[in-house]
Amino acid sequence: MLICLCVTPGVAHVQERPAFAPTRGERLVGETVADHPTAYYRFEEHTLDSADGKRHYRIQIGIPGTPVPAGGHAALYMLDGNAAIDTLTDQDLEWLSRRNPPVLVAIGYDVPTCNDVVSRAYDYTPPVIEHGQALARPVVRGRIGSGADVFLEFIENRIKPLVRARANVNGGEYLWGHSYGGLFALHVLFTRPESFSRYIVGDPSIWWHEGVLMREWEVFDKPRAAGKRVAILVGTKPREGGRPAPSSLPIRTSSGATLDSRSAAREIAAGLLAHTAAASYETFPEQGHGGMVRVSLERALQIAAEP
Repeated sequence: MLICLCVTPGVAHVQERPAFAPTRGERLVGETVADHPTAYYRFEEHTLDSADGKRHYRIQIGIPGTPVPAGGHAALYMLDGNAAIDTLTDQDLEWLSRRNPPVLVAIGYDVPTCNDVVSRAYDYTPPVIEHGQALARPVVRGRIGSGADVFLEFIENRIKPLVRARANVNGGEYLWGHSYGGLFALHVLFTRPESFSRYIVGDPSIWWHEGVLMREWEVFDKPRAAGKRVAILVGTKPREGGRPAPSSLPIRTSSGATLDSRSAAREIAAGLLAHTAAASYETFPEQGHGGMVRVSLERALQIAAEP
């Protein structure tokens, strides 16, 4: 059935970024919850490099201070890990500790800012297939993309084994992503759905490269999503000054229909629900794209803390 959850009381709420501030990706990350161990969580930091040596990752693993449940902890893998850790609060960790706390895995980049926008653009975007051939270096907004399959292999072969070696994880593995991270999460669901059991998707950038993700959706064998929990969360607050958002860019389906990112996300949720996935689509009229980072991460924490 369609699932709708309310924002958890006691979890900090998002504040709009002042117009003069740097973008989220450019903003320096100061001290975070990972720098102050508590009775609720302790954090470890690990650095890893991509196989080609071009991308450098900071993996922060938050291990609950509560006793390990009989079946092991669940693990919440958070893309845009620097920004995710910067968003978490002590109150979040305390709230989790009183429920079924998951291991928190922040997959970020080894940079002082919230993001490495060049690496992120490559890692989080799907292959582009034209005339049966994959484009070698598709460029959107001046950045090379289509490294999502390489990045997924990196998660499966390097990050998950690291997490399992450091924490008792046997209770399910969940994936949260926002924007390009949400695009990546849906790509994983459509290509290797067994990789995670729950997907929490915030404001996915389905518009990327003229909506190439929708072609994956159209050929996806929908029953493979059976039993998956998929929450799609979308902010619908208009941009200031009436400026068009990327989410309004037209996406053409194989049937000739034209959608925008929000309509496409709604169609995906409905299609998943029809094939027995526990899927939901929820809009937040008071939140713009940036605000959905906090909102969707809150929801991911709630879902990850469920028994």
